[in-house]
Amino acid sequence: MRILKVMNSLMKRQIFFVICSIIMGILTIMSNVGLLSTSAVLISRAALHPDVLDLMVLIVAVRFFGISRGVFRYFERILSHDATFRILSNIRQWFYKNFNENYSEKSRFKTGDIYTKIVTDVDKLRDFYLRGIYPLIIAILTGLATGMFISYFSKVLAYSYGVGYIIAGFILPIIVFKFNNSFLEKENTLQKSINLMLLDSLKGILEVNIYPLKDEITEKFNYLNKELSKIQKKKNLVNILGSNLHSMAAALLMAMSLMITAPLVIEGELEGIYYAMLPLTIIASFEALIPMSIVMYKFKETYESGENIFSVIDNKNSKESKFYKEVNNYDISVKNLSVYDEDTETYIIKNLSFELPYKKKIGIVGVSGSGKSTILKTLLGFTKYQEGEILIGGISYKNLSLESIRNFFTAIEQNSYVFNTTIRENLLMANTEISESEIFNFLDEFKMINLVKEKSEGLDSLLGQFGYNISGGEKQRLMLVRALLKQSKLVLLDEPTSSLDIDLESNIVKAIHKRIKDKSCIWVTHRLVDMDKLDEIMVLDKGEVLERGTHKELINKKGKYYEFWNLQNKYLKI
Repeated sequence: MRILKVMNSLMKRQIFFVICSIIMGILTIMSNVGLLSTSAVLISRAALHPDVLDLMVLIVAVRFFGISRGVFRYFERILSHDATFRILSNIRQWFYKNFNENYSEKSRFKTGDIYTKIVTDVDKLRDFYLRGIYPLIIAILTGLATGMFISYFSKVLAYSYGVGYIIAGFILPIIVFKFNNSFLEKENTLQKSINLMLLDSLKGILEVNIYPLKDEITEKFNYLNKELSKIQKKKNLVNILGSNLHSMAAALLMAMSLMITAPLVIEGELEGIYYAMLPLTIIASFEALIPMSIVMYKFKETYESGENIFSVIDNKNSKESKFYKEVNNYDISVKNLSVYDEDTETYIIKNLSFELPYKKKIGIVGVSGSGKSTILKTLLGFTKYQEGEILIGGISYKNLSLESIRNFFTAIEQNSYVFNTTIRENLLMANTEISESEIFNFLDEFKMINLVKEKSEGLDSLLGQFGYNISGGEKQRLMLVRALLKQSKLVLLDEPTSSLDIDLESNIVKAIHKRIKDKSCIWVTHRLVDMDKLDEIMVLDKGEVLERGTHKELINKKGKYYEFWNLQNKYLKI
């Protein structure tokens, strides 16, 4: 199990808290054992009417164990949960790092699957330590300590206790788990179906309301919910049966201890005051076995979550060669780049080569599906290329980490994500050191200043989920401001003005050129505005360069670019 290696590595980082919490857990159980044991001896000895001074040690011991149990439990909870959340933090960092570096957009997973794996499966790993490893270690060490204590009084009882302890704490939970395994698989399948259906319904809520799908979805949800309820009832019935068998095993072991030690008391091999102590010691130690009923489930959950997570982040072809974090210059060189789509068995990009010296601007135009956006995604490392080479500052992508590569760029997509928070916080994500006056300068240049002034809360106005509180054009301009606030040397623009009207677009394009004056830029567009400001334009068709040159050169050539230019001019005249 690869995930166990990962979890083991992550737990080692918090080894101090893990060891301390385990020690506190053992001391908590042993304090309970000590409390019941000394109480039994105290009551038995007091029944013989000894001098009060003879009972003082036992009275103090009972008080000590009673107080220490609460104290140890308190520190055990603090330390175990602290260790758990530290491990969870490490798990999330590990997952997001690997997801960011290895996930391919050509994945077979739906959006709902990805959300489930990112949130649910990662969070399930949190319980691997707290509900899996931790109780198992506590149960084993507690059983050994109690067995050694009992062997001092009777080796036969110690062996009997060991057998009963193993059956009740380790064999019985495995048997119950085997019975419940089929129910668990059905429950997981139904739960995933419900999650996917709810997510699809929420994301497509407009379509659900427009088309007659509401009743169909409600009926399907109710059916799945009823089936899930049936499975959970059966699973709970098996768990209750297992819990009763556990209690029965403890009672039988307690009765056995009475039968084994009775002859010893009669023959004088064991003092009578210890007769009640031993069965109570056994019962107290069984507290360590209570969490064992869910240990197997946590191991299964961890395995399944691990497989789910690795199914997303696995990339057998990826090789991490992180030799460089910085480059000497920001010249980009693309040589014979090819990107192959295995699903359609065609090349999205084929034998693409170009040079982008620092501070130069390249435009990429072409019809939809010609591979324009794929070039940007490949430069950002979101799409893997099979042939060719990309270099920044003379250093190959193979010798740079994805984190370093993406730090070099500012990327503006067609549909950038707007966070459900304020305008200010959305912008500060790009640059936390930017001043409010600089923010207003940017907003003014991109014709967004009136939007902020019209809102009573100004920059602290909420944008809503996915930016629903503002229009599509306002959202696009705001995302342009956010992206250009980032202090990077390379800018990738993918249809940055697609949601703007013609008059506004011209002003925004001028504002963009002003802000990227001292930066390199690759500008993907099908709207040919101010193209003469670009140093080179490439016309793409089916992943290959059909034409290239400056705006003036391509117009004079009267080829494909000239056709695009004429079509746009005719449209503008209309």
